[in-house]
Formats: sequence, structure tokens, C-alpha cells
Amino acid sequence: QRLRHLVHFASRDAMDIDGCGPSLLEQLVEKGLVKAPGDLYKLTTEQVQGLDRMGAKSAQKLIQAIEKSKSNDLSNLLCAFGIRQVGQKAAQVLTRRFGSLDALCSADLAELSEVPDIGEITAKCIISWFAQPQSQHLIATLKEAGVNMESHAAPVSDKLAGLTFVLTGELEHFSRKDAGDRIQALGGKVSGSVSKKTSYVVAGEAAGSKLRKAQELGVAIIGEATLIQMLDS
Repeated sequence: QRLRHLVHFASRDAMDIDGCGPSLLEQLVEKGLVKAPGDLYKLTTEQVQGLDRMGAKSAQKLIQAIEKSKSNDLSNLLCAFGIRQVGQKAAQVLTRRFGSLDALCSADLAELSEVPDIGEITAKCIISWFAQPQSQHLIATLKEAGVNMESHAAPVSDKLAGLTFVLTGELEHFSRKDAGDRIQALGGKVSGSVSKKTSYVVAGEAAGSKLRKAQELGVAIIGEATLIQMLDS
């Protein structure tokens, strides 16, 4: 189980660590040098050089490949975690939607379920994985090692940064998905549920329970015209 997890973590579809194949990882595990993915980032050239069929030049190349993997996009890291239902496509979608691992960690079931190509089953798998102590320890270890946990794709603008929008009802000029994409492109966040942290509820035609919740909590309610002004100004 441990070796299989390590092989997946280092594979081309995940962190893409060149030269870090199953046979090498098996040696690292047997020697007690690596127990979890985070241990890969603690390896030294001297330690690797002592392995079978591993000379000084090969050892140096491996350490360089491990170091290079630190700068991978967040989508690579999400693939490497081995979360059920989260392959390359889902990892890329989640990375574009949330932008950072911290934002993804704090997302609730409603927010995750509304992401295209994710759905409730995958959302539950993601929440369950992040809730596990071993997952939290892995993330902490990788953060300490300096592994990138952000999306390489920067938003077009950050003028809506720090603002959280909830879209409800039917919009006239674009779909809720298109509106959400526009908001995120400007650095804003789109949530599927209303809370005290919500900045604005955008209410279209036939808005229902989310509008009532916003009224109860005193959250600012705006119409589509105001949203368009915010997007285009």
C-alpha cells in the first residue's frame, strides 16, 4: 500500500519525478529512507548514491528532479494525493476553480458539488480525504518542504479579490456558470451557499431559499445589472 502510494505520487501523471520509478522507490522504502511522499523531499545525494545501480551522476539527477517537482502546478499535486474520483481532469478543474490548496481545503460540500465535472460523490471523497489526520500531516510536510500549492494560472485581474458571491435565480444576460467564471477571472470567489462570510447575493428571476437566507443574515443583495457594472467597470 505504501509503495503503491509512493509510485503513484512520483508518476508522470502526478508529480512527474523523472527517474523515481517503482524499483528505486522500493529500495528507498526497504532502506527506511522513505516512508511517505514528504520524505522524498528530505533525501540527499549521499543517501541516494548508496543505492543499487545508482552512481553519483544518477543520484544528482534524481535529487534535481525531486527539487524541480516542487514547482509543479497545484493540479499535479492534487493528482499525486490519490484522492478517490480525482484524476487529471478533475484536478485541473478544481485548480482553476479554487486557485490554491488552502481554498480547496476550506470548501464545503455545496461549493465542491457545484464545480463542473465534480458532483456530490467526488465532493464527499475530497472532503473525506482532507479530514484525515494522515492527509493533514502530508500537506504540512509538503508545505514545509516548499512544494507549490497554488495554481500557475493567475486570474485576469484581482479587482474582486476577497469578495464571495452567491448566484441564485435565473439571470438574463448570461448563465450562472458564465457569471461565476467571470467573477473568478477577476479574483472573486463563487459559493453555493449563503453565510455571514458572503459578500453579495446576486438574485435573478425566481430566486428562492438563498435569497431568503441572505435577507435573514443581512447579506447585501444585488441584481444582475449591478453585477455587470462590477464586472465591466
